[in-house]
Formats: sequence, C-alpha cells, structure tokens
Amino acid sequence: MRRHALILLIAALTACGDRTETLGPVTMGSDTAPPGVAAVGSPMPSYSAPLLDGSQFDIASERGNVVFLNLWATWCGPCRYEIPELEKLHNDLADRRFKVVGVSVDEGSDQVVREFVDEAKMTYPVALDPAGRLATILDTTILPTSIIVDRRGNVVWKKFGVVSAGDPEMMRVLETALAGRTATGPSPAPSGDRASLARRGGDPAAAG
Repeated sequence: MRRHALILLIAALTACGDRTETLGPVTMGSDTAPPGVAAVGSPMPSYSAPLLDGSQFDIASERGNVVFLNLWATWCGPCRYEIPELEKLHNDLADRRFKVVGVSVDEGSDQVVREFVDEAKMTYPVALDPAGRLATILDTTILPTSIIVDRRGNVVWKKFGVVSAGDPEMMRVLETALAGRTATGPSPAPSGDRASLARRGGDPAAAG
C-alpha cells in the first residue's frame, strides 16, 4: 500500500510542470510538529537503519557532521534523475564533514538496491528502510523527499520532490549549516496540504 501511494504522488509530481515547492522559513524550536516528526527548526528524531555495506547508520552518531538524508527507491523515476546532483554534493563537500545518505524504501531483497547502486555508480552511503520508517518521520508520501540535519542535530531544510544542486535556497541553508551557524530553510507544508503540494511540484525531465 505504501508503494502504491508513493507511485501516485510521483506521477502527480512529474506531470505538472517544472515548479518546485519552497515555503518560508520557520522559527527554530517550533513546537507545531507532532512528536516524532522531523520538522524544520526542530531536533531530528531518533533514526537508524542498516547500510548496504553491513554497518549501521544512526543519525544520533552524526553530531558534528552535516547530513543530507534522501528518501528514495530504485523504481522512482525522479529519484534516479537527482542521483548525479547528490553525488556532486557528496563529493564536493566531503572535506567539510558533510555526507549524503540515501535511504531506500525498496521492499524485498536488498540485492535489487545493491545492483542499482553499482549500476548508477553511487558512492554515498545507502541505508535500507523497506518498512518506510523514515517516511513516517518525515511525514511524507512523496518520493523523493530530502532533509538537511545540521551539526547540532537539528533539521534545517526539507524538500518534497527532486533536488537540484544549484537550488539557491538549499545552498544558502547548506552553507550556513556547514559554517556551524543557525538557519532555517524551506518548511514542510501542513499535513492536510500534501495533495496540493504534489500538484504544484515536479520536474518533467525526471519522469524517465
């Protein structure tokens, strides 16, 4: 059922033009999000998942690093489209204690994910989350969805849809996080606005 819901929203995202959703900043420490939900301006909730290499990813162990978490799947066309952008970010900023971590929601054998990662030449870490625990934490049914967690463990940016490495708002927030300063970026739409968000976002080039 989760996969079917995600597919419907991917279709909406890729069919409605090349617009993306960018909302205004929110106040740090906002208490409007339900407990356990990753909201911009709030601490990232506890989250861990096994990595493809057999080790364990735990966001709590990443304090001091800036982490870009990307929720994706091998069957998601828009997710494939943004992989080169994420590779560029991961490699260009690695020496500044930055990393991209892809979190796959593929169900079934991890061999499918492993083969895709090899074929796509993905070098950033990939975690396996077939139960969609991160999707619940991000309060999303849209693929891809991404967040930036700063060195203090706070969520400072959230994006529903395809990432562009040249996005000026994302790069502003990312640079601030890398410098160790406090900032907020695009905030998530209210839960009741998910369908309208899907209708307004997307990139037709990502439909392949």
